Amino acid sequence: MINEEVERRVAGYYMGLKMSENQFIELEGALLDAIWQSDEQISDDELVKIGVKLINRFLEEDEEEA
Repeated sequence: MINEEVERRVAGYYMGLKMSENQFIELEGALLDAIWQSDEQISDDELVKIGVKLINRFLEEDEEEA
């Protein structure tokens, strides 16, 4: 099993190669909005769920364009 730091770095590399600048800005904006709109402190797990949902949408859109 790989450690979390290696996993993060590999995922970050992949994201940097595959994600367009507009997609990254949209993802960042969605996560910041979730933080600001949360009445209580939003958990990292909830932020990850939001990010994964958005990334899955990006992947579907990219697949449709191909």
